[in-house]
Formats: sequence, structure tokens, C-alpha cells
Amino acid sequence: MNYRSSTLIGLAASAFLTLLIIAGSRNLEHYDSALFGYTIASVVAFGAIVFRYALWLQRPATRTYWRRGWQLFLQRKKFAKNAGSAAKTVATNLIEQRFIFKRGSSRWLMHFLIMWGCILSAAVTFPLVWGWIHFKLEGDRGYRAYLFGFPTQLMDGRSLMAWVTFHALDFTAVMVIAGCAIAIHRRLTDRGAIALQTFLLDFVPHLLLIAISVSGLMLTASSLWFEGYMYSFISLSHQAIVIMTLFYLPFGKLFHVVQRPASIGVELYQQRSQEMPQAVCKRCGTEFMGQMWIDDLKSVTEKLGFDYTMAGGENLIDYCPRCKRVMRGLAYAGLPDAKEKVFIGARAEEELAADKRG
Repeated sequence: MNYRSSTLIGLAASAFLTLLIIAGSRNLEHYDSALFGYTIASVVAFGAIVFRYALWLQRPATRTYWRRGWQLFLQRKKFAKNAGSAAKTVATNLIEQRFIFKRGSSRWLMHFLIMWGCILSAAVTFPLVWGWIHFKLEGDRGYRAYLFGFPTQLMDGRSLMAWVTFHALDFTAVMVIAGCAIAIHRRLTDRGAIALQTFLLDFVPHLLLIAISVSGLMLTASSLWFEGYMYSFISLSHQAIVIMTLFYLPFGKLFHVVQRPASIGVELYQQRSQEMPQAVCKRCGTEFMGQMWIDDLKSVTEKLGFDYTMAGGENLIDYCPRCKRVMRGLAYAGLPDAKEKVFIGARAEEELAADKRG
């Protein structure tokens, strides 16, 4: 792993986001200094995410998928078709998440609520924190939102639209809490999940998201119904939890949210591989996989230090899965002491069974 280049890329990403914050807030004219802690945490977390992503792209398999995905997508003759395939993948896998619905409706609902709750929360929170969006009171009841300093349509402060806008984070908080509750219930009752889960990777992310959502709802409750009681303490607690989660994001399980869009390139790679010339098995002559995929697999295994060259100079990767199994079985059967080993093993099993009966 080349940590130096990844570190430089991460630092450059943090610097770039800082410039965007300064420019988007009109040289910090519309920036709220009370949100400084959130801003620093988001800038550092963004740089760490880019650093982790750059490291991830250094893996031979990931780099191959990434490079091939862009090469295939940017083909001039198939650009329109590729764009359509990418849009379909985004709609089905990222927006609708149909691949999760096949595993169960409750799991789909869990992922859908958590994903869209977090995405909508981020879409509202970060532009406000960075000063890209701010509101001004105009007249007795009118509010106008300014996007990057440019005015938008005037909004009646007592209208349904204004109420939904100002309470958007409350709705997303309820979505996240419901989704995390389903996830925790599953991890406490599903035997398959219990066997593989760990507290740090599987429970901590959900607990952090619930803590953020609950403390955010407490801010609304304090301001609406309790005349600001304990508002400062709740605000500082909420800020601390958010900062902790942002620092956890690049190095915990939540990082797969950033990795998931790469599946667009993987699916495009698999689709185009089926349309290209297919590799023919050296033994049975059956077409079993795209030749591009086979060539890339050889390159990846070589970079990883694996050598599948056989005694005759041929590569085991050039054989179909069925012939690989047949060749492996024939190799075992051809060992000089194969029959003797089978006989000794059978005799040992008989002796152990006799001892148990005795």
C-alpha cells in the first residue's frame, strides 16, 4: 500500500472542501461560527474518506474493476447504452435496493429507512453547516432561503411547506431510529447474524445513529415544548456524538455506504464481458467466461503473488470450473499411495467405531 500518495490525496480533498465552504458561504459571510465544530469534523472526515477510498483503489482487484469500468463506460459507440445501464443500476440497486428485497422485506425496509434517512439528513445538514444555505426573515411571516448567496422563492413561515422544511431533520431522525431498531432486533434474534456479528462493527454504528437522531429530536422538543430547557447541554451532546460518528465513518462499517456506488462499474463490467468474445476451456472446449475477465484475473492473481501455471506450462485459469474439479480429482487419484490412504482411513474409522461400541 502506498500510504504517501493516499495521504496527499486525502489532504488535497480536505483543502478543496475548505475552499468550497469559503466560496459557497460568500467568503464566510453567511457562515455560522457556532457550527465551527461540525465544519472541522466534516472537513477532516471527508479527507479521511478520500484517503481510505484511495487505499481501497490500490487493491489489484478493485483497481482492475475501477479501470475497466471507466474504460467500458466511456466507449464512444456504446456510451448511450452504458449510460442507460448505469442509470438502471442506480435506480434498482442504489435507490430502490431491489437486491436486498430478495433477502426479505424487513431487511429491505431496514436498509431503506437507514439509507434514505442518513442521505436526506446529510443533504439538509451539511449545506446549512457550511453556509451554502441560510434563511432570512422578510416581513412578518415570510422566510426566504438563500442558496450560495442567491435568493430563492419567498416562503410563508406558517405554511405547511415551511413547517415540513424546518422539521425535515425530525422526519429523517424518525426514519433512522426505525431502521436501526429493525437492524438491532434482527441482530439479537437471527442466528445467522449472531454467529458472525461483532459489537464494534455491527452494533456501534446503529447505536451512534440512534444517539444522533434521539439527541436531535430532543433539541426540537426543548425548543418547542420546554422553553429551551437544557438546550445548550443537549446541543453540545448532539455535536459531540455527530463529530464522533464522522470520525468513525471512514474506518468503520459505515464506509460501505461510500463503496456501494462502485457496484455500477462492476455490473457494467459483467454485462459487457458477456457480450465480448468468450474464453474457451482448454480441456472440454466449452465457452465459460468472458476472455477479458480471464485476462484480468490472470493479471490480478499475478500481482497478488499467486502462480497457477501447471507442469505443462498451461494456466489453470484457462479451464472451466467443471474441468478444474475433474482434473483435481484425477490428480488425487493418481497419487502412488492414494488407494493405501483410503484403505487405512477406512480401517481407522472401523476401529474407532468398535472402540465406541465396546
